[in-house]
Order: sequence, then C-alpha cells, then structure tokens
Amino acid sequence: MLLRILLLLAIAGLALTINISIGDVNIAPSTAIQSVFTPQSLPADQAANLEIIRQVRLPRLAVAALVGAALAVSGYLLQSLSRNDLADPYLTGVSSGAGVTVALAIALSLNFEWIPLIAFAGGLASSVMVGTIARSPYGLSVTRLLLGGIGLSTICSGLITLIIHLGGDPVRAQGIFFWLAGGISGRTWQECLPASLYVVAGIIAALVFAKQLRLLSLGVEQARSLGTNVDFVQWSLLIIAVFLCGAAVSVSGLVGFVGLMAPHLARRLFGKDERLHLFACTLIGIVLVSLSDLMARSLISGQELPLSPLLSLLGGPFFLYLVSKQRAEEL
Repeated sequence: MLLRILLLLAIAGLALTINISIGDVNIAPSTAIQSVFTPQSLPADQAANLEIIRQVRLPRLAVAALVGAALAVSGYLLQSLSRNDLADPYLTGVSSGAGVTVALAIALSLNFEWIPLIAFAGGLASSVMVGTIARSPYGLSVTRLLLGGIGLSTICSGLITLIIHLGGDPVRAQGIFFWLAGGISGRTWQECLPASLYVVAGIIAALVFAKQLRLLSLGVEQARSLGTNVDFVQWSLLIIAVFLCGAAVSVSGLVGFVGLMAPHLARRLFGKDERLHLFACTLIGIVLVSLSDLMARSLISGQELPLSPLLSLLGGPFFLYLVSKQRAEEL
C-alpha cells in the first residue's frame, strides 16, 4: 500500500515537472525545479526562464492541479452518492448548470471574483433539479440521475447558445465559446487564488465525511440502521460535489470525464479505504489534467488545442468500456 502511495506521488511530481519544463521555450527539468524551490540560486542568464516559470507556467500548472483535484473528488462523491460508476459532474448535468451561469456572467461582464460563487449557484440549482428527479424511497435512482443529467445538459446547451447569440458583443461571444471548449491558457495567480480556497475547503469537507461515505456504500437502509442521518449526509455530499465542480468550471470551462476516470483508478489502487480514495483521486486528477494541458499546448507547434476535446477522446472510450462492462455483468 505504501509503495503504491509513493509511486502515485512520484508520478504526480514527474507530471508537474514535465509540465513546467516543456513549452514554446523548453527549460531543463533541473532548472525548472530550481526556479520553484530555490530561485535565488539561479545564475543571471536564467532570469528569462525564471520569469516564464513564475508568471506563466506556475499559475497555469496550479490551475490545472486545482481543476483536476476538484473534478476528481467531485466525481468520486457523485459516484458514491448514486452508487454507480458512471456518475460524473459532466454527465449528471452539474457542469452544464454551472456553465450556464458562468456564460451569463461573462456576457454581463461581472467581476471575476464572483465567478466561482456564480458557478456554484448554477451547479447547485441543476443538481437539486436532477436530485429531485432521481429521488426514490430507496435513495437516488441511478437511471433517473443519468437520464435527468443528460436532459438537463441538453437544456443548458441551448441556453448557452442563446446567451452567445443574444449577447450582441462578438468579443464576449468568442470568449464564451473558447471557455466552453475548456482550457486554462493565460490563467494568472489572480484567478488561481480564489479557486484554490474553494477547492481546498471542498476537499477537506469531503475528508470529514469519509466515514459517512463508507456507511452509505453499505446501502441506504443499512446506513440508517447504523445511526446515519442519510438525507443530511446525501445532500451535504451533493453540495460539496457541486462546490468543487463549480470552482473547477469557473477557471477551466466545461472539462469532462476527469471525475469519471479518476475514482475508478483510485478504487483499483486502494481497495475500500475512502480516505485513501480521496487522496488518490486528488493526485490522479492532477496528473490527468496537467498532462492533458501539456498535450493541448504541445501537440501542434504554435497552436493551442482546447482541453475538453482531448479529455473526451480519452474519457469517451473509458465511459463506453464501463457501459459494456455493466451490460456484461447484467447478462
């Protein structure tokens, strides 16, 4: 178990190091690490590289880490709530609900500091709608949850399209379009710091509910018999998941499938320990988004690709594999 934890930490560290080393200007990994931890020891001829890392790559890397961690933990909570491996912030409509409110905020030129809270409000509204549809006497219905999320995502896509066309400002419309495609290009420390507060608070809150997550995994009735206030725990976890998703959407746009893949990999690595699952989810999400961002800006020279399509090319087949696996188990 300890070896797996150390290996996961090493992979995450390697992914982050590669991310800040490679770009339009390639920087030696040793120089990149030195720029982060002991910048005062760098020679004078490395001043330009130090500025690139400090002002461009580090804030971008920090945002990638925040987005990956937030979406991964949010996906884990949603899967635990629904007791279904196919649940994901993107598939259950949470991301789309947050996307509508953020698109509206961009169209109205609202202050960026309010964007995470606005995204949270939109995600919470959509999750309450989907949660109400999915509610049954035995807990949340998985089928209703996914179908409700797909239906709500369709409605939200239509609303976002209307916002773009009715906004009347082509510059803002283009900004919304690029934001929808997902990406963290040009992110600054000013944008990173507010989101980091939301993500750290959300992950800590998720860790507090780790014991309740284990009880819920036994089933709603079993959890109730052990003294768990199931309704309170379910809605609390849903709010935490939406909180994390809203923070991610506010800085990266609509990025899908991180919350689907990371929990599966975490469970494969660490059995049934919820705290280790949350820890592993955080690291795996960071690795997925940081490496996807590296590919987005490195695959084509002089051009940056949107982040969401790259993750969809990876997550889409993963989702189809899970669907086929569930179907085989049913047969």
